[in-house]
Amino acid sequence: MCQNQGFVLDGYPKTYDQAKALFVPEDDIEELEQESKVPQFDKLIMPELLVSLEAPDEFLRDRVMNLPEKLIEGTHNTEDKLNKRLTIFRENNTEDVTVLNYFDELEVHPYVIDITKDKSKDAENTVEQLKKMVGNPRNYGATPEELEEQKKAEAERRIRMETMEREQRQRKEEEELSEMKRRQEEWRSRLEDVKREEREALEAQSAPLRNYLMKHVMPTLTMALVDCCKARPDDAVDFIAEYLFTHNPQVD
Repeated sequence: MCQNQGFVLDGYPKTYDQAKALFVPEDDIEELEQESKVPQFDKLIMPELLVSLEAPDEFLRDRVMNLPEKLIEGTHNTEDKLNKRLTIFRENNTEDVTVLNYFDELEVHPYVIDITKDKSKDAENTVEQLKKMVGNPRNYGATPEELEEQKKAEAERRIRMETMEREQRQRKEEEELSEMKRRQEEWRSRLEDVKREEREALEAQSAPLRNYLMKHVMPTLTMALVDCCKARPDDAVDFIAEYLFTHNPQVD
């Protein structure tokens, strides 16, 4: 990955010569090397981070052979093509001359990761390790103007959301209040019905007694009270009792 995060090289360069040709303009190689004994390179495009994932050939064959058929079809990950690629790579990268030697000479040392030690699914641990090495993305963010627009849009969105939530709360409170009033009115209506039914039941129960009193007691008692008021005796109760006894229609 280059220093300004401009590109990622995956699997290239594969040889020492390819790396040398890539990072030093071809026309300047001889001139630069004649002027300085230190290897020269273009600092603007030199990778800031180098990672070498290493594994034995047998591990790589097993990994490719265990891939689903749909991922292998139409690619160079067949057994024959893989063996050919491994052979070419080993021929171009001997124990003394490898593509990594080029970067070591420039004091740009690669991170070497033994992929066989990662037992996680889909090499997730290695991926997380690479994320930490690379760090947060740079130079791909929005411009200050775009950030300002994003901030403004986010503020407007937040205001809309708050307004919407406030209106929803108000509607909910109004609905709850309306429901509460409806239940209270229903409860009052039922209470009035119960009271009315109780009055009607009480009146129905008391009608025989009232009729009995009006027929057999009240006429004589009324006359007794009238005479008592006229006579105004000292013992009104005794007067009424005597009157009732004397004027009892049931006694001849």
